[in-house]
Amino acid sequence: AFVSTTHHRCSERSFTHLSASEEEIDWRAFRASLVQNGLPSLDNNSSGGNNAATTSNSYAHITTPLVEVGSILVSIPTTDLCQGLDQQYWHRSVVLITEVSDNLVNGNIEQTVPDEELAVGEKRGKWSYRGIMLNRHTNSMLFGSDDDTATMEEYECDTWKIQRGGDLLGLDSNSGTQFACLHQFGHQSDAASSKLIGNISYTTLSIAQALCNENPTKYHPDDFMTFGGFCSWRPGQLEREMGEDRSEWIVLSVDWQTIWDELQLQREKATQVIAGDCSDEAQHEILVNAGTNMWRHFLEKIGMQEEQATSRLPAGQLEFYDSMLNVWAEEQLVRGGVNKGDDNDDDEDSSKPIRPGAIARAKSPPTNDMLLYDAEFLRSTILVLEEREDCTVGVILNHPMSAAIECKESEDPLPIRYGGPIDIETWRDGSYLDEYYEDDDGDDDDDEVYEGFLDYQNNEVNFEDLAFDDVNDEDVGFEDDESSFLWIHRSKTLGLKNVGTRLGSSKFWLIKEDEALEHIQAGTLQLHDTMVFSSVSIWEKGAELGQCGGGLREQVDGLHSMEVVEVDDDQMDAVWQLLTKQNVLTKESLDTNIDATIKAWDMMSTDGGEIAQNHDRRTSKVRLATAALKAYLARNLLGDPLNTPVEL
Repeated sequence: AFVSTTHHRCSERSFTHLSASEEEIDWRAFRASLVQNGLPSLDNNSSGGNNAATTSNSYAHITTPLVEVGSILVSIPTTDLCQGLDQQYWHRSVVLITEVSDNLVNGNIEQTVPDEELAVGEKRGKWSYRGIMLNRHTNSMLFGSDDDTATMEEYECDTWKIQRGGDLLGLDSNSGTQFACLHQFGHQSDAASSKLIGNISYTTLSIAQALCNENPTKYHPDDFMTFGGFCSWRPGQLEREMGEDRSEWIVLSVDWQTIWDELQLQREKATQVIAGDCSDEAQHEILVNAGTNMWRHFLEKIGMQEEQATSRLPAGQLEFYDSMLNVWAEEQLVRGGVNKGDDNDDDEDSSKPIRPGAIARAKSPPTNDMLLYDAEFLRSTILVLEEREDCTVGVILNHPMSAAIECKESEDPLPIRYGGPIDIETWRDGSYLDEYYEDDDGDDDDDEVYEGFLDYQNNEVNFEDLAFDDVNDEDVGFEDDESSFLWIHRSKTLGLKNVGTRLGSSKFWLIKEDEALEHIQAGTLQLHDTMVFSSVSIWEKGAELGQCGGGLREQVDGLHSMEVVEVDDDQMDAVWQLLTKQNVLTKESLDTNIDATIKAWDMMSTDGGEIAQNHDRRTSKVRLATAALKAYLARNLLGDPLNTPVEL
């Protein structure tokens, strides 16, 4: 059980009641017959196509790109790595279209979804299509009554099994969940419902509850399929996703009984999970597999086998997508189950101090949160810069970017490193504290199903005009450095001369940009003793932020996703030497840079290196961490999520 009306706000939408007489002809079935058999001829010897399957009153055929109310969208995996990194629930998904705008070009204004849930991009805040995801059932139930004196019979008559219908006003929305129900009463129901296809109609949860309360012998919550949240597409968005360049969806016309039967098959598996009848199979695996079977069944209805639908992907990349979907399911489909939580569940607080110069590393196996939401920290080595009352600031040491600074003639340029999600300037001026940033360029046309999708094929960055800010001789202190970069050196010679600001008692020094360049060009600072960063990582603190009040301590002792490690100078020298040999990020250097990242990370393991795991689940998470890290680097730092193979 996961929600009650006292803890979860429900937003309701009004639906137009469309009655249907018993004599109504199913025009979709008639169209399916035409698709299958062609137009009737005078000699009764008609010939037809083969892209439809009809059996008695059952039918299924492709209508792409035609999308209408009652259409079924079936997702098709592509090589876009965003499918493994963001919104993993779209992988192998099935969507039922519930609303289509009368103006597909301009769309309807989105009046119910809060601004923070709206995807960025062209025509933000408008929708042309809405739907609900059919194949993401949870083990959660909603209890409609707040009456503690309710009898068991009354209690059972107001208990609703919940599915995730989408990411807008969904189960995790801060603005409350919009619940809606499907039913198949057809014309027999007096509810204000919106007919979708055949006998399947769409109504609000409150209306469904009223039906059950007023007619308990006729209606029961199990007669409804209840969804929390919905999904939508901006004007032109779904058309692009269906287009030849992407082909991420197949649109089907399917008879209503087949749709309902598939929902019932999935419901049976969910009921089994809710009852605790799972034998040795994990709850989330039963649920996600039931959803995947629905996806397969709809493809089979049109004669498409799974191998054909996934043919664009190498087997190992498909395994990566499936594994990430499985991680998402473990987090989002199961609440309070025996499989919930990660293997890093040590509740003891770490006694190792977090202070400037301290080193932290990602734990192994990784937590689900890190795999799903913070992939840049997988296998990471972090240097703490500041430990303040309001936050911890650090840099990831092991991520060269596809850019470099030429510091000295006749020497290779120095790779610019990605230190975290906060760029140097916004860290220094404090603007990173702004919760949202305005995006006025309207240039995010391709930020669609997989949030963050960009047309990387034409994304070329020219660093020839890279300039450095002049720093006056009168400026003192690191805070006065107006550079867009953060420079760190590990030269003991310069350290002894107090060149730079020492990080605690460590052998790391922050150094101003002009001072670093001056020493490099003079030969008193070597490139292999220097790193330069474009950004930092910031973990904010606050009494309401987790079990430990936020900061890096929350990652260590609250989420158990990182650990502070004690390394001696020799160990750190070896790690530093390995990382400074990493190259500017290119397609050719990606794998070798990752190898160096993992080796350096492994050198600082508290158990003397990553041990062989005997537990299958732990082993799979370890393998998945490397694949997810590569996918993150390929998409975010290399800028090529479409053509970089990532396989397990």
